[in-house]
Amino acid sequence: MSHIWLNGIAVTNYRSFGKRQFFQFPSSEYGKPVAIIGYNNVGKSNLLKAILYGIGESYINSKTFTDLDHHNLDANNNIEIISSIDASDYAPENVFGKQTIAGRYTITSALIENEIKTVCSPTFFGKNKHYNIFYVNFHNIKDEITTQKTGWGNLKSFLGKHIRKLIDLDEVMREKKEGFQEEVKASTYEVLRDSQLQSFINSIERNYQQNLRNTGCIVDFGLPHYEDIFLKMLFKIGLNGNGDNLMPIEHFGDGFISMFVMAVIQAIAESNTEDRGLFLFEEPESFLHENHQEYFYKAVLCRLAERGHQLIYTTHSDRMIDAFDTQGVIRLELDEQHRTVKKYNNVNSEVYPLDVLANRAEPVNIQRYNEYIKTVEPNLNRMLFSKKVLLVEGPNDVMVYKEIIRQKVWSAIQNREDIINPEKFAETYLNYENISFICHHGKTTALYIIELCKHFNIDYFVITDWDFHADELSFEDVVSFTTLADLHGSDLYIASNNKRDITNNWNLKNSAGIENIHFNTKRLEEVIGYDHNDKNSFKIWNHITADEFEISDRLFPESLESFLKIREQGRIIDINEDDGLPF
Repeated sequence: MSHIWLNGIAVTNYRSFGKRQFFQFPSSEYGKPVAIIGYNNVGKSNLLKAILYGIGESYINSKTFTDLDHHNLDANNNIEIISSIDASDYAPENVFGKQTIAGRYTITSALIENEIKTVCSPTFFGKNKHYNIFYVNFHNIKDEITTQKTGWGNLKSFLGKHIRKLIDLDEVMREKKEGFQEEVKASTYEVLRDSQLQSFINSIERNYQQNLRNTGCIVDFGLPHYEDIFLKMLFKIGLNGNGDNLMPIEHFGDGFISMFVMAVIQAIAESNTEDRGLFLFEEPESFLHENHQEYFYKAVLCRLAERGHQLIYTTHSDRMIDAFDTQGVIRLELDEQHRTVKKYNNVNSEVYPLDVLANRAEPVNIQRYNEYIKTVEPNLNRMLFSKKVLLVEGPNDVMVYKEIIRQKVWSAIQNREDIINPEKFAETYLNYENISFICHHGKTTALYIIELCKHFNIDYFVITDWDFHADELSFEDVVSFTTLADLHGSDLYIASNNKRDITNNWNLKNSAGIENIHFNTKRLEEVIGYDHNDKNSFKIWNHITADEFEISDRLFPESLESFLKIREQGRIIDINEDDGLPF
């Protein structure tokens, strides 16, 4: 029985990674897959590639890293990848002592005499082949089912490597080898005997011998070596039980092939009842719609993990994670210097954003399932795959603030000549900066979303209605109380007929923080000067897009402008100051 488990990895100056980022993986008792998430170009694939180096699956020699692999393309930014591996012994009786891949490995680069040198200590040489390690890039799904060798005689696909391993280790197939070869030789001879093809082969042999100065060479036309025959075979599919009209699997679409790869992965897990392997997947949800994404996660990935295998994969889908168990989530972001940083990796530690959750292992749990379905699940993808989120009350708030932000951005960039299409840039600014709107539809649910933002370390800004006129209750009156008990004991609270609204406002202020919240007094419609007693979106749209409409600080405070970094868009960034490269 063999097993391998990656305990953790630290990455420095590799591609989009700058300062050292350490990632810890749950122990083998965890029993669930690990998802690497984040918005586009954040460095998910770079982390997976670093892992491939850190386990020796990607070949390492003195010239492994080039200047393209160094952060900001600067060879002076020495790469360092440190990994910690737990594994079984593959040669316990070796005269030099037990042989295993287990241990701590350090891979470094250095610029020596204008040449980049790569060093791995200790070496992985010959070790990883003794363990079940599978890497599947679902972007190139058709390449992953190709079992034939490359021009250099290597096998690239995980399927080809696994079939070859089965052939090499299968005693039953070895016992049948000699008999099979004799039968094939006899059958081939019988089929070719007295045929035009045999005459053609004989003619080739005669001319070839003459070309080689009559060396007496023999030309044989037959099947490949026994071990290679099975790598040249094709998987064929008969639809709807039709075994007479079979089609090669590569003739199908990517979604169909993805389902086939699922079956291959499931079969590998089922056939390895004793071994515990390491599976690395690049966006396995590619080419699958949401329902099949969730099916793949639960039926394939989770099943593999339950069997004791380690699963690490990148994903863009919230259907590929378990929101009720976030130990298996690694969330990445880019910092202000465009460096990949770890924003969430919470293994074997407890994070409770609110005291009321102190007896629960996760902020999303079955006791709050009603809140989860109403508020969290519809917004989970926006939260996890955004750099920042704007929490607003409802649809009209989204419409108003989207338009106001567009106007603000357009005003800031209209004189910049380096932006090709300023109108579209202003319109898509939030998308460009990975900022999403989330409707909380109520202050109580807003508190829940704030908790989750804190849990996943997501930047947020809350916009909500104050629900009081300024002369009824001012913001300053409420924020002056440091505790909820002080507020509830005050004359202001005792005399009020709207105690619930006062409590909700104080809770929101306290949870979000004064710098991360803005209240519209009394409500949005009043602040924008919309005098009608309705929430007609068409009328509100015409009102805020009219030439005479002005954006006031009561609607768009400086704290929100700072959160969105709109003023920074008014200047041209010096290419030497920040080249904006992802690595």
